[in-house]
Amino acid sequence: MPTPRVVCVDDEPSFAELTATHLERHATVEAEGFTDPDLVLRAVEDDDVACVISDYDMPGMDGLEVLEAVRERNPDLPFVLYTGKGSEEVASEAISNGVTEYLQKSTDPSQYQVLANRVENAIERYRVEAELERQRTLVERIVETTPISLLVHEGSGDVVVANERARSLLHMDDESLHLRSYEASDWELYAADGTRLAEDDLPVARVIENDSGLWNESYGVEVDGVRFDIELNAEPLYDGDGELLYVVVAFTVDEELGDAAD
Repeated sequence: MPTPRVVCVDDEPSFAELTATHLERHATVEAEGFTDPDLVLRAVEDDDVACVISDYDMPGMDGLEVLEAVRERNPDLPFVLYTGKGSEEVASEAISNGVTEYLQKSTDPSQYQVLANRVENAIERYRVEAELERQRTLVERIVETTPISLLVHEGSGDVVVANERARSLLHMDDESLHLRSYEASDWELYAADGTRLAEDDLPVARVIENDSGLWNESYGVEVDGVRFDIELNAEPLYDGDGELLYVVVAFTVDEELGDAAD
């Protein structure tokens, strides 16, 4: 993993360089000092920056304006307002504009250790959140491209996620998935012997009641007068305390009848 690059902008060249020097001494980063905010914004645009540290009181563009410009380019990039002329008003506005950290300069040498710690923590949070977002995007793409129909139910039984395949087969309204109970839906589920299932007998209800999954179970589904056969699996998902969060349902459709249902 490359060493994170941090840019420090301050209208006093010596202080910009001093901040960068101390950051490299106290944190695992590559730091560079600037007096021109436009150069910092150019680096942000090039996606070559892990964190921005900015003074507040600067001619031409103050720290809040730098923050606003950075947020226009990258809404989540770590940004530390590091100023010697702070006030509650400035701090409040910085927080409102999405500053990551707000720190006042002092004569105490330990300030640089504090700054370095906050910068490293902010970079790590940003990295973890970016990785989680990347994984979420990957999972969403996998869910949408799989030929298997997928549904995620809350513990109440309401559907909260359905991939395109499931929405298409079951005629589900994408905007109101969680509002559609089984009894109000456009589809009905039947046991293998042709008996229409009551809500308490649905696979999701059985998973919740028995606290265990279902595998390779056969059902019939009827949607707007068209009936087709499916093979279904269902699994409970729990949080770290063992509480049920969701029930994931995956089903495949008999090839011939499934094509007719499409």
